[in-house]
Amino acid sequence: MAETEKRLRFFVPDLPAEAPAMAELPPAEAHHALHVLRLRAGAAVELFDGRGRVADGRLAEAARRKVTVEIERAWTEPPPAGPRVHLAFAVPKGSRADWLLEKATELGAASLRPTVFERSVAGQEPLSAAKRQRWIGHCVAAAKQAGLAHLPAVEDPAPLADVLSHAAGAIVIVGDTVPEAMPVLDALARRGADSDIFIVVGPEGGFVEAERAAFRAAGAVAVRLGRTTLRIETAALALVAAVIASAEGAAPRAVI
Repeated sequence: MAETEKRLRFFVPDLPAEAPAMAELPPAEAHHALHVLRLRAGAAVELFDGRGRVADGRLAEAARRKVTVEIERAWTEPPPAGPRVHLAFAVPKGSRADWLLEKATELGAASLRPTVFERSVAGQEPLSAAKRQRWIGHCVAAAKQAGLAHLPAVEDPAPLADVLSHAAGAIVIVGDTVPEAMPVLDALARRGADSDIFIVVGPEGGFVEAERAAFRAAGAVAVRLGRTTLRIETAALALVAAVIASAEGAAPRAVI
């Protein structure tokens, strides 16, 4: 096999751990392979399960709705180096939430945590099975494009108190406009080498005083991104990118 041979990526949640083996693409992935990419038997592909397991193989069967892959090589990718960055966010309306999920996955967020605030306007009810599947689908698409082996955990909506309780022991960074808000680099200077980082982005109506009091009690650090007021998804992605780049000492790589 040539080193430069391009392998299209597909998500297989029950990927075998060893090679040689056979794997069947899930229905949505099979449809994409057959009817969008128009792949045929013999095409080189890469499979991943979202938990670090990856495999190279070739399509053994590509007919109607069934696509099977003969796995030639399988391995496990370790979790990404550096701190685990978790994003707790007020859910924006409509397709803006889908965009947030996709781009936060591309950037390398370890978990996506819809959070209920006093002024939340969406995302306060538990995720239905269909909505969870749609959300995970956006994460999968982003992981395929970005070459990721690990998917972020997609949590159910939870009250802010629950999120802060889960973040105990981590550094908590809150995007806010209060006078004491500091640059991201200054906030990260407080963290330990192995500390997880929780980013909290609230609703566009802002935080109420009780929520700011909860942040203070949890030892959270308010940070600022600039002088402008940002939408939820803009603030969330800007903070994730800034935190990951600052914590790892490198800027995210763009594919041109």
